[in-house]
Amino acid sequence: MNHEQALAALLRRPAAVVTDADLLATACTDWRGWFPGTALALVRPASVVEVCDVMRYCAAHGLTVVPQGGNSSLVGGSVPPTDGRAGTIVLSLGGLNRIRAVDPRSWSLVAEAGCTLDAIQGAAAAADRAIGLDLGARGTAQLGGLIATNAGGMGVVRYGTMRDQVLGIEAVLPNGEVWNGLRCLRKDNSGYDLKQLLIGSEGTLGIVTAAALRLHPPERHSVTVLLALRDAAAINPVADRLLESNSLSALEFMPAFGIRIACECVVNCSVPIALESEWFIQARFAGPNPLEAAAEDVAGSLLEEGLVVDAVVATSIAQERLLWEIRDSFSPVHRHLGHSFRFDLSVPLGGIPELLSELGAAVDRVVPGACVFAFGHLGDGNVHYSVCQPPDGDEAAFRAHGEAIEEAVNEICWAAGGSISAEHGIGRLHRADLLRQKPVIELELQRRIKNAFDPRGLLNPEVLFPPQAAGPARSIPDQKWR
Repeated sequence: MNHEQALAALLRRPAAVVTDADLLATACTDWRGWFPGTALALVRPASVVEVCDVMRYCAAHGLTVVPQGGNSSLVGGSVPPTDGRAGTIVLSLGGLNRIRAVDPRSWSLVAEAGCTLDAIQGAAAAADRAIGLDLGARGTAQLGGLIATNAGGMGVVRYGTMRDQVLGIEAVLPNGEVWNGLRCLRKDNSGYDLKQLLIGSEGTLGIVTAAALRLHPPERHSVTVLLALRDAAAINPVADRLLESNSLSALEFMPAFGIRIACECVVNCSVPIALESEWFIQARFAGPNPLEAAAEDVAGSLLEEGLVVDAVVATSIAQERLLWEIRDSFSPVHRHLGHSFRFDLSVPLGGIPELLSELGAAVDRVVPGACVFAFGHLGDGNVHYSVCQPPDGDEAAFRAHGEAIEEAVNEICWAAGGSISAEHGIGRLHRADLLRQKPVIELELQRRIKNAFDPRGLLNPEVLFPPQAAGPARSIPDQKWR
């Protein structure tokens, strides 16, 4: 009996173990197709007990395990390595999709790892509560993956990242044991906070099977404003003014051509504002009371000061939804831009305008005429930066500049005191880059934590940690702290 047959017998459900070539290939490839891997099988447990059974079997037979949620990783963190066919399984958590409890009194919700963000948001809303996390992939992103990558999204400016939403975690360890840390306490100063080690660990320490999440008051009233900026120098003063508001719920910056392509090619709608400016800021204000008058006052004062040259204040729920649908569609906009090299950068607040200026100049030196698509979360310093091939340019010639583009972008980000991964994680894509971002002692401490949880290296091999053969970490370049 081979491993696939043994796992099917163990779970007593033949359909729980998938070996069909087409289905397996889909599970073994990230959604952008950059990291095709191989595996023995895709295993789909339906309970925590079954996850434990599978993990104990894999530990006993030396099989490595790649936990997988919605497989929407942008850095290849949810797929097996290319040589995984002989001894790797992909463990799908999609079958663990129950909302176990919603407790409005304790302002908490317990959901399993396979629940989508959309389902969790719906369960919270049904109890007259809200979840702090929101992002465009809410219909496909699953809780386990959101926790494993410490997801960010558009609500970070008010609620923080996924790390700030999690009260407790249940996880299956590499030896098949369950750690039940599903506590709903707001304060627990009784030792190391193990859940925080699992959050952002990209499935390398344990398999998250459920989590207790913090609930928030519902945003009963909201209003969104879209502001056309005078120029890039207005980004910071406008952001500072908006950040002063206690009702600010989201703060995004967007380029004109991204709005245009999103409207024309993805959303199929009319452009909601004249695209005569290069940069736009979209902000949502939300709270228990109507906010339209306050939003109009802020927009009006910014117009009077000349920082903003045009403004749209959503006057209906439908118009507000449309504005955010345009913003949500920025990822599929890339399909209309040819080949691109995409970066997920983070710099201290206030550092985005200078970063954009320096990156633009550096990219133009490497690939004159390249199309730059930059947007992101202005309230937390997160820039999604894409360098796309020049219009009508040769894709093969553009691809040849990939290494030089990445080196230039990373160096500028590090010099600004930033990080090359704000919310997407490291995955397989950025493993070697960590050698430039983190000092030797930090990488060593991380390896010690990995060895304490997973001494045999069974969970998510070749993810997060720099290749051992890459040599020691280099010294960190001088940084301009702001």
